[in-house]
Amino acid sequence: MKYPKLPPLILKSGHSNYYLFTYKNVWDPLKKRSRRTESRKVGVIISGNKEGRIKWNDEFLKQKPELANFVCERKGKEYVFTPLGENGLTLTQALSVKTLHAGATWALDRIVQASPLGGALREAFPRFNDYRKILSLAYFIILNADNNVSRYASFAETTRLPWQRPLSSSALSRLFDRIGEERIEVFFRAMHRAWLEEMQAGGKGRRIVLALDSTSISSYSKKLANVEYGFNKDEDNLPQINLLLLVDQETGLPVYYRYYDGNVPDVSTVRRVIADNARLKLENVMLVSDKGYCSTNNINDCLRNGVSFIFNMRCGAKGSLAQELIEQSRSALEDLNRRDWFTRTACVTQELGWRFDPYPIEGKKARNDERRKLYWHIFFDRRCAEEASETLLERLGTVRRKLDQGKALEDNETTLLEKFFTQADDGRYCVVNSKVQQYLAFKGYRVLVSDTEKDTRKAWIAYKERWIVEDAFKTLKYRLGCSRNRTSRNGTLAGKIFVQFLATAISMMVRCRIKQYAFNANKNQKINVVYESDGAILALLNNVQLIRFNEGNYFGEVAGKRRRYFEALGVPVPVAGAQLSEDYDGEEDIDDQEELQSDLVV
Repeated sequence: MKYPKLPPLILKSGHSNYYLFTYKNVWDPLKKRSRRTESRKVGVIISGNKEGRIKWNDEFLKQKPELANFVCERKGKEYVFTPLGENGLTLTQALSVKTLHAGATWALDRIVQASPLGGALREAFPRFNDYRKILSLAYFIILNADNNVSRYASFAETTRLPWQRPLSSSALSRLFDRIGEERIEVFFRAMHRAWLEEMQAGGKGRRIVLALDSTSISSYSKKLANVEYGFNKDEDNLPQINLLLLVDQETGLPVYYRYYDGNVPDVSTVRRVIADNARLKLENVMLVSDKGYCSTNNINDCLRNGVSFIFNMRCGAKGSLAQELIEQSRSALEDLNRRDWFTRTACVTQELGWRFDPYPIEGKKARNDERRKLYWHIFFDRRCAEEASETLLERLGTVRRKLDQGKALEDNETTLLEKFFTQADDGRYCVVNSKVQQYLAFKGYRVLVSDTEKDTRKAWIAYKERWIVEDAFKTLKYRLGCSRNRTSRNGTLAGKIFVQFLATAISMMVRCRIKQYAFNANKNQKINVVYESDGAILALLNNVQLIRFNEGNYFGEVAGKRRRYFEALGVPVPVAGAQLSEDYDGEEDIDDQEELQSDLVV
């Protein structure tokens, strides 16, 4: 059999592939030697290594059509041809079969496609198939509860993914580098646009209630610019990066994040959130936050920018407006007739005028000539007050017992000693009753302030439902294993955090689907997911396998509990039999042709 004859070829390495180029030699009269010129790319080795099967460019195949009848592989420095059979397959190819874990990623694909995330990823990261690679990394974090991407390559070898090829550590670093702030902003713009259009199309022109909170991500790195010592919410004795999330309280979808220096207090971040909200054009938004974000400046910033809010005010600040309102309402709140059966608290709402400067100028005294109404919802939970009192009395009793027995105090007990005790002339310590009463005076009270929510019960519900953002942080840090960033380069930090955010968002959508299914469950359903975690369900679905070979992809039969778990997630069950090929190995994967190394690879 006559095999094709190839022109002179050189091998050049790109970011994650090896490419074949033709060239011509011309004589250089000045240097008195030949040099290469007219280099042109004609093919790529799809294995990602120096050896393996070659995919020729269409233009090159037009020049040499006989190549279409052969499989060409590079082995060493040789090019080996294998003729194709009548069905277009070599014997080796026909016998080559690969089995992949596929059920979980099949379900995740359908969930992402049905959300604003899929289209936003494609719009923000279209080049070099980055959106497929980013999504594959997010699936790795979700299914492995592991943030160590050095293990990604072995995972990609055995799992059906949007981008099937394993990525080397250098390819991953370059991918993270490309996920810059500009591309991330494009992603959020696209996601929010699709999200709002989806709600309007469904007749849900609702006010968007966003739970706001932040957490600390501890780090051992000494090179990251944002790593600073601050208030560590995990009580680690480590520097940290702070991460803020906004989560839609109705859908559970995280819709925004930002990270900032670890020594920046929470209360200082709301102004940046408002500015980002204006830039991303989110309208009709209400922020719901806990005590860390309440301040006069934040209330004024929200009023100036038309951002509604429900802030939980600090009741322990001496002389604060919250304490004044509690004192005014104390007798009413102790009236049992004020107890609300739904919130199980006594509640009072006061409407007060609030003055602020709509156009403040730095260095000039605030005019405060703009006036708005604010609604102050004051709640008293008798059980919480009694529990706080009992807890403090028990702790004080422990301190007194240790003092009488001459035992050493722990650090927290020493703090109690300094705060609530005084030493008599005879050396004995006594509890100062006035200090205890002052400490307990505002226990059991909560003050929520809002610019728009007049209804006391609705304000309470909105505040209580902010647990969704705390659940998102638990998902990020503990369920997905992202309590450390595992990076020491500033260039890759933004990309790494973005992939972690994406994994959290997808995982939260999975959790919300499972909870919705459990809520709608009835006795006639044959499966109960109430006690099943999202991780356990995905782990079971991950055992659904896909057989891949050149004629296509084949799912096996899906039956029993696995079939019902697909139904619980609201996705179609993969049908046994042939599926469309999802092999993307032949797609172009190079950042810039000019970045190819021109040296001959031997």
